[in-house]
Amino acid sequence: MGFLERYEEAVASFDKAIEFKPDFDLAWNNRGYALGFLERYEEAVASFDKAIEFKPDFDLAWNNRGYALGFLERYEEAVASFDKAIEFKPDDDWAWNNRGYALGFLERYEEAVASFDKAIEFKPDKHEALVNKGNVLVKLKRDGDAIEFYNRALNCIDPQWWEAWNKNQGLANISALKKEAAVKTSVYIPTPDEQGSSSKFHSEKLKQLQYYMMQQPSLFSDLSQAKKSYEEALEFLTFDKFPEEHLQFLQELLKVYSSDNPEKFQENLEKGTQQLEELNEEPKSEQERITLDSKLAAFNQMRVDILAQSKVPEKHIEALERAEIRKNICLAWLKEGSIYQPPTEEFEFKQTQKLLNPKTAVIYWHLSPIAITTFIIKHNEPLKILSPQLPSESQQKDSRPYFYQLQRFERWMQRWKKSYEDYCNAPYTDKQTTPWRKNMKSMLETLGEILEIKRIVQDNLQDVDNLILIPHRELHLLPLDYLFNEKDFIITYLPSFQIGLQLLESTSNSENTDSPKLVNIEMSLNNLLFTDIQSAALYHLYPSYGKFPNQTVTKTNLIEALGEYEGYFHFTGHGYHILENPIESALVLADTEKLTLGDIFECPELDLRKYQLICLSACETGVTSQEFSKERIIDEYVGLVSGFLAKGANHVVSTLWRVDERSTALLVIKFYQLLKQRQTPTIALRQAKDWLRQSTHQDLAKWYRDLAKELNEPQSKASLETEAEIIEDHIKKKKKEPTEVPYAHPYYSAGFILTGKPRTTG
Repeated sequence: MGFLERYEEAVASFDKAIEFKPDFDLAWNNRGYALGFLERYEEAVASFDKAIEFKPDFDLAWNNRGYALGFLERYEEAVASFDKAIEFKPDDDWAWNNRGYALGFLERYEEAVASFDKAIEFKPDKHEALVNKGNVLVKLKRDGDAIEFYNRALNCIDPQWWEAWNKNQGLANISALKKEAAVKTSVYIPTPDEQGSSSKFHSEKLKQLQYYMMQQPSLFSDLSQAKKSYEEALEFLTFDKFPEEHLQFLQELLKVYSSDNPEKFQENLEKGTQQLEELNEEPKSEQERITLDSKLAAFNQMRVDILAQSKVPEKHIEALERAEIRKNICLAWLKEGSIYQPPTEEFEFKQTQKLLNPKTAVIYWHLSPIAITTFIIKHNEPLKILSPQLPSESQQKDSRPYFYQLQRFERWMQRWKKSYEDYCNAPYTDKQTTPWRKNMKSMLETLGEILEIKRIVQDNLQDVDNLILIPHRELHLLPLDYLFNEKDFIITYLPSFQIGLQLLESTSNSENTDSPKLVNIEMSLNNLLFTDIQSAALYHLYPSYGKFPNQTVTKTNLIEALGEYEGYFHFTGHGYHILENPIESALVLADTEKLTLGDIFECPELDLRKYQLICLSACETGVTSQEFSKERIIDEYVGLVSGFLAKGANHVVSTLWRVDERSTALLVIKFYQLLKQRQTPTIALRQAKDWLRQSTHQDLAKWYRDLAKELNEPQSKASLETEAEIIEDHIKKKKKEPTEVPYAHPYYSAGFILTGKPRTTG
């Protein structure tokens, strides 16, 4: 049954064999093997454990167990399992190879190399181990040695695969462009004359090695070699036989053509766009169509670039309209159960004026594989596009300012995400000294230079007070409003023009309420002191207060509470995002429960238009976790914030990174105090952030005492008095300067952003 890929039936057969002979070690092993093909890895491990229980020296079961543990990302256990397999069969080349692969994930690269060497010692033509060793050598920055092992792997492939290997090798680093261009190739496609069942078998057999080779660099000395490699590969990967692979490869080739051959670029872009339309006409599930569209989004993005860089002003408008339509297609993935619907007619530039007034402007970014385009939209003025400026030393070498700006941004973004990942993984006591924290201010200043924010402000925004920022792709990860801090703008984010327009058109039941209610959800955060103080302050400010004091917060009772209350919803806890399937993005609740965007949209009676504000005071709810450091957003980002707005909420406050508990509580309390004073959410958040940045130790001690006088909850009152006494004692003993501002660093406040309904009055 396994060879027929009928794995469910195979598991059932092994179950019957075990029923008749419970200690049948081979049946337990084969059962685990079939479960692995069904991606039921936990069950597979349990099955291999039973095989080992009845036959402790069963080397194959130990090897298979390690392989399944690898899929569960339990790499330490996987290595231990492979060690047992090797103990009972020292010349097991597969066990040595798999052990090295797991060590690679643990970043124990030298040990991984030694493990692959053992696999190659026992089987010199083992191409998997040769490639794996090459991959690890790249990690060790031994690129020259890596190429040797890639070439040895090529020579180990059966002759009928040589053509595919020869024409398609890994990733290219195009030094002439000073650009690490992803020349993604497919190395295991069967030859054109080899079709049918044997093709499928060989393709599946080599799929894993294809994945490895697509990840790793082989070096091209110049642009012409890279281009030649692409073009040869496309001859082999024809659209008729391999449509998706062909288009993925063509996207990469277009990046090369864009630099030196505009005619070829235009010709192949049109051709690829038509082929993508053909591919989309074939029957597909909605999820398959979404995945394909995202994977091949560069075709649309580069068409925006062509229009934006035209000398014809009408083409600039068309570029913005095309960029906006693509955003709306992505946001329409949330359409079921939301107020958001993709426009029935084409989006038109003139619609943007509904969001504008003489004191309001929009900055709208668009990222593609070859350019960053910055649109500047003002009230009753022609659309402007920022023309990036090259540094004087680069003007002679590179005449492509858009591409140069993109390169700088991509390098910056890679450093930002890597340093944030290191920050997340650092022990708590070391976090303050990590490069991400220490260098944040200078890094954000560099980002402002790359995006030319000062020039945008000086040349276009001197007469503007209100800004709407509409990011694209990875720009959603960043505190763009912080970059505009030299002028006192009131700043709101939007996912797209369309969502802004629909928020304006939707009516809110709570926007003009004199005394809004507040439902407050606090997930268990180990009884943190300032989280408790925050809760007491919110209770004091909003007596019409919904809370779960002695009740486990489940999906069911949270949805019920959201239906019962109106006004403000405040969530303190954790959230996460699923890039490839945004509807699974979620807030984490009690006992492994979660509230996903899908749950919200599947509840038609839940109307979030009742909420003027949703405040997600949680770790990374605005964007994502450190997993983004390992992923690249190639299409528009759709997440929790977009989802809540699509369901009708007026405004959403969210956080871009893991925030400090004490400073978060201070900012949140001040924010709600300002709301209570009838400030709009946009102004309240800006003023709360300014207050936190500018407050001295002396100011904070007074604020603690003033707040303590207002609160009724004894423990919080006492805690605030104690905090004030500690600060005053430190000032008295010269341990703290009274005028020092402890929360001036952007880490404490820049991560909070507000997305939602913009101001339309001056």
